[in-house]
Amino acid sequence: MSLKKKTFWGGIWNSLSSVSLTGLNFIITAILARLLSPNAFGVMGMIQTTIALINMMNQFGLAPAIIQGENLNQKRLSSLFWFNMLIGIIMTVVVFLSADLVALFFNQNDLAPLLRLISIVFTIVSFSFIQQSLLKKEMEFKKLFNINIISTIIYGLITIMLAFNGFGVKALVIGYISKNIIITILIISFQRWLPDFNFNFREIKDLLNFGIYAFGSSFLNYFNRNLDYLIIGRFLGSEALGYYTLAYKLMLIPVQKIGGIISNTFLPAFSQIKNNQKSIKKYYLKVLQLISLLTFPMMGGLFIVAPEFILSIYGENWIPVIILIQILSVTGALQSLGTTVGIILFSQGRSDISFKWNLFAVSNLAIAMIIGMNWGIVGVAAGVAIFSFYAFWISFYITGNLINMSLKELANFIKKPFFYTIFMILIIYLTKTYLVSPKVNQMPIQLAINVITGVIAYTAVFLIVDGKEYFEQIKRLKNAVK
Repeated sequence: MSLKKKTFWGGIWNSLSSVSLTGLNFIITAILARLLSPNAFGVMGMIQTTIALINMMNQFGLAPAIIQGENLNQKRLSSLFWFNMLIGIIMTVVVFLSADLVALFFNQNDLAPLLRLISIVFTIVSFSFIQQSLLKKEMEFKKLFNINIISTIIYGLITIMLAFNGFGVKALVIGYISKNIIITILIISFQRWLPDFNFNFREIKDLLNFGIYAFGSSFLNYFNRNLDYLIIGRFLGSEALGYYTLAYKLMLIPVQKIGGIISNTFLPAFSQIKNNQKSIKKYYLKVLQLISLLTFPMMGGLFIVAPEFILSIYGENWIPVIILIQILSVTGALQSLGTTVGIILFSQGRSDISFKWNLFAVSNLAIAMIIGMNWGIVGVAAGVAIFSFYAFWISFYITGNLINMSLKELANFIKKPFFYTIFMILIIYLTKTYLVSPKVNQMPIQLAINVITGVIAYTAVFLIVDGKEYFEQIKRLKNAVK
């Protein structure tokens, strides 16, 4: 199959995966929010910050190194497997032994036993890490789709059952462990590569040289993504973090999944045409425009219907989440595009730039959130949004220099989705203000009316202005992949 066809079908399967997973996770989270307290979500948020750090260290930057790397023979892959297994075991021991220190940092005594329980995950995922990276390199996205859907359904069933039976936050922990066991079993079943019983450091030295910058970049990016969790959890407590965690899940995770679709689909493809900057620039701008067409209305819609959405789906216990969603909608829109920056940096072999950028981002984000903390979780969310705005333009200026893409060109490609979204927000606002009466007991009806109004308004203005052009592009794409 040609690279164009692989990329096309990869995009289809990644899109299906993202939409399905977002829908499943939304349903699971909505049910759990009715069964568990904000405090339970906050404690799990504390655990997830630790998990994210150790999981990133567990991979040691090897995933992009494998996707980008060449001459991945059996000796090299086997050496990578045993190296990663060693890292996974070390990380399990580190989490187990440092659980009390993490609990002390968050001032949450019941955190330590939960961390010790979940520490086994790092060894479990090491068994399938190489196979998963090979599936991505080979663009076997249909297999990854099946793996993600099956594991998420099982996770949801187990977690909801345990939460219903009074397990509290332990339900989330056991569900997470079960999900990773299922993922590991399925990956090994779909990608039946097995390592040899030998290890040669010289075989993987070049991949580790690339990976060390990717690792450093990921390490800094961890703080970029989780500094808000750390600050809120440490200084504002588990309940405040519970509210923030739900807002983050609702706003940023679906948006980052869309960016993840693009990264997973186009990093292998761009790596194969890395010397053709003209082609990369052409397709990258189209990718950014497509992302903005999808995520801008999502963020704008959630901004304007946040009160009806939270009260209808999650209930009055989660009212503090409303203002957080509205503030973070700005961050969500910008990060949906920003998550793709790594595609260009890694495809061009410039993991060093990614490392330096994340060093800048972490320091600036820390300052913004520490200042914002004076106004509680709302201030922290505002700090994140302000940082995201100016960091967006700086990151794309740096990335654009690698492929001869200017900020003006970027702005031209995303300006239409932005104005379409503003139009949609205005229509929903007028509908809420003049056509729908604000009665608490009719919140679900109001939500449905506002969502339908927004979809119609956005679709109409898009079809009127750009419909013909996009239908022609779809027709050409169909012909190209036949």
